[in-house]
Amino acid sequence: MKSEPVTVQAAIDLLNEASQLDPVAMRGLVEYHVPCDYTLADHPAVQVDCTENGDPIVGMLGIINGLFGVDENAQGKITGVWDPNDPGAPVTFILNPEFEGNTDDPGQASPTAAS
Repeated sequence: MKSEPVTVQAAIDLLNEASQLDPVAMRGLVEYHVPCDYTLADHPAVQVDCTENGDPIVGMLGIINGLFGVDENAQGKITGVWDPNDPGAPVTFILNPEFEGNTDDPGQASPTAAS
């Protein structure tokens, strides 16, 4: 069975639907980061953060954003926003404002594409 390419908006819609269905799980997934090695940290599309000690860590959103690529500042197209003072607050996923109005890039990830 062949899958159709996924647009950034379709990914945002799915993430928001999942966040409404189980806000605690989705927030946990977004906040959870695991240590990774420097080969992943050096990947041109995957977003990787660093601990206070400078060790690389990666999370779910960094991997998802890697499907759609990043801009020249290594910013992904999808961002999550939530109230950090409310542990039960759902994550709302939005198009990164850096990409709003950019109609030149359809923002599609193909299940058969290789990076």
